[in-house]
Amino acid sequence: MAISYPVDILPLQEQGVSNAVIAQHLSDRTAQAMANSDARTELQESGAVIIDPANPTQRSGSLIDFYATLPAGENATLVAWFINAVFGTSDDINTQDYPRSIQFAQVELILPADLQPVAEALVTSAGAGGRPDPGTTEADVIAIQAQYEAEQAAAAATAEQLNKYNGLYNANISPLVSANDPDDAKWQAALNKMAADWGV
Repeated sequence: MAISYPVDILPLQEQGVSNAVIAQHLSDRTAQAMANSDARTELQESGAVIIDPANPTQRSGSLIDFYATLPAGENATLVAWFINAVFGTSDDINTQDYPRSIQFAQVELILPADLQPVAEALVTSAGAGGRPDPGTTEADVIAIQAQYEAEQAAAAATAEQLNKYNGLYNANISPLVSANDPDDAKWQAALNKMAADWGV
């Protein structure tokens, strides 16, 4: 997935997000949202979360066991939010967006080895489409912005040249076209005048 400065970077900069954090988001984001139904299936089939059929609100499994070992804090809050989002709502998990991208990756880093394959499957197989821009750095973000700004500056300069051409055309050539005048000398003089006035 090509990173677009006006789509992927500029909106976050306008929110005050630093280029370093934007780079982390781009590196961690998935191609699209993690489908709720697919995530639920993966968690249940892997045994990460087991739902008691006699008591659907009762959950167990390796992810629940891991959550129980976490001290109170951001990581515990994020794991609890993810479990409740998957099993308590029908909403997809927006791991393609900031800040969920970074938050999910943050939780991945602390998962025990037996849950790592589950997390990988969630990213690659739960409709999320994998991570299209892994390894994006702050330098990449700066370079993408610089390239975009250079392209915009070139486009503006080209538009200015086109405006200049249109003005000179209207002043020198349009009268000949309007008069239906085919005189070579007049056309040559008009073109010479356009060329002489170009740098003025």
